[in-house]
Amino acid sequence: MGEGMDLLVAAVESGADIRDVLLRRDLISDLPPELGERAALGTGEASAVDVGVCDPDTLDYASSLGGAADVIFTCGQPEWRLGDLALSEGVTFFVDGVGDPGNVGTIVRSGLAFGLSGVICSPGTADPYGPKAMRAGMGAQFALPVVTEVSPSDLAAKLAAISERGGRVPALWVADPHRGEDLRSADTRNGAVVVLGAERKGAGEEWGEAKRLTIPQERFDSLNVAMAGTVIAYELWRKIREYSRGGKGGSGK
Repeated sequence: MGEGMDLLVAAVESGADIRDVLLRRDLISDLPPELGERAALGTGEASAVDVGVCDPDTLDYASSLGGAADVIFTCGQPEWRLGDLALSEGVTFFVDGVGDPGNVGTIVRSGLAFGLSGVICSPGTADPYGPKAMRAGMGAQFALPVVTEVSPSDLAAKLAAISERGGRVPALWVADPHRGEDLRSADTRNGAVVVLGAERKGAGEEWGEAKRLTIPQERFDSLNVAMAGTVIAYELWRKIREYSRGGKGGSGK
């Protein structure tokens, strides 16, 4: 379920399967034309959308985000699998046990902005398609592959399979606020998978001795996981662009 006209427009533009819409009467004219046409088909058509006009009190009652909703809609959830991601051709985030849906949605939104191949969520990570995550992501979940319920062992098996086939194995890093390779010197020419763990606990024990990647900071650890993910996504995107232009992905120091 999603809330807000901006999110609805993003869903329609991405081709999402919109099924039901509730909105205030004064917003009918703001519906995307394609959605209005499908609503006019009537319930007898397979592609029809059920659009209902509600008063503000009814919308507030139906809202899962604390009220003040102007549009509420339901749609089909995108279905992505681990095999759909080009792990060796870009940067992928593995979100491990991050419980705040706002942070998860923001990570997806930043990932879309900076060209991630996709976002993978472990069991125990907040639902990236839940209402709060969708609001934070502002529709990025409709445009960027997001795979859920993937365990660290699932990812390890996928990387091993790439290696056995003789493919380019992406670098695997665990983001760490205290130690590790300087983000600015990271080599992403074979792709990279970056693990983002929960803020207090960090990444799970399953990652063992995996290499660490860190963001140099002027003072104490002051970045939450969504902010850190945004910085990492930007810097690695910048380096990949330099590689594509024939550069060496300079340190940026």
